[in-house]
Amino acid sequence: MMVRGREVVTMPEARSPKIEFADVSLVYHDGSQTNEVLHAMNFSVAPGEFVSIIGASGCGKSTTLSILAGLQEPSSGHYYIDGRESHGTGRNRGVVFQHYALFPWMTAKANVAFGARQAQPDLASREAGQRACEYLSRVGLAGAENRYPYQMSGGMQQRTAIARLLAMSPEILLLDEPFGAVDAKNRMQLQDLLQELLLQEQRRKTIVLVTHDIDEAILLSDRVFFMDKQKIAEEFTVPFARPRRREQIVLTEAYRQLSQSILSCFFRTIGEQIGGEEVVI
Repeated sequence: MMVRGREVVTMPEARSPKIEFADVSLVYHDGSQTNEVLHAMNFSVAPGEFVSIIGASGCGKSTTLSILAGLQEPSSGHYYIDGRESHGTGRNRGVVFQHYALFPWMTAKANVAFGARQAQPDLASREAGQRACEYLSRVGLAGAENRYPYQMSGGMQQRTAIARLLAMSPEILLLDEPFGAVDAKNRMQLQDLLQELLLQEQRRKTIVLVTHDIDEAILLSDRVFFMDKQKIAEEFTVPFARPRRREQIVLTEAYRQLSQSILSCFFRTIGEQIGGEEVVI
């Protein structure tokens, strides 16, 4: 708290990061060849914040998510969750991949129930099944509980994967191009569904999304990180309040300027790669 004239001003309480990368690097060695995938990467994500990571192919986006998920360990540096250095996987994190990752021999209900029981091993089978039906209904798949993945469209399979993640109820959601393998219509529907589901959650989740889609990043995120040269090169704050309507925000000058600023990062990267010339858009 501080006093300004006669006015008493209460300062906002500082929040410790939910996620923090501190000088994280990852290097692959293949004989005499060395490939640096991440270079001294630093960033933090606040509790309940939605952050998107965007950048050209090969810049290290998915590798960053893989480290966060505990599927890879950095060559140097450290990453922290809730202030504690993290190693390996944990039930506080859940992942949705681009290619669904459903068990083909399980029904939609069984896939979601399996995820719920992995997150809570003491959960009774009947309760896990009830939770699976609840979340399948929430993603618009009521009546499809007994379908196998081969009996579902790509959009339905990704809805099942999202239902499984939400049924697991992790504190951190890691989304690696989750809508990249579906058509444009399903992509927009899934984006809107994700927004709606997250607003319904009693406790807001911390989310990191990897995407190539600028519009998707702006629609869903609180901040957008642009990756270049294997680390975070630019950071953008998204100024729109929630809930967001795509058809409303895309018409604003703020949206146009933000979209163009992010796009210019891609063109600047391309210009450097083809000879250092600046590309004007």
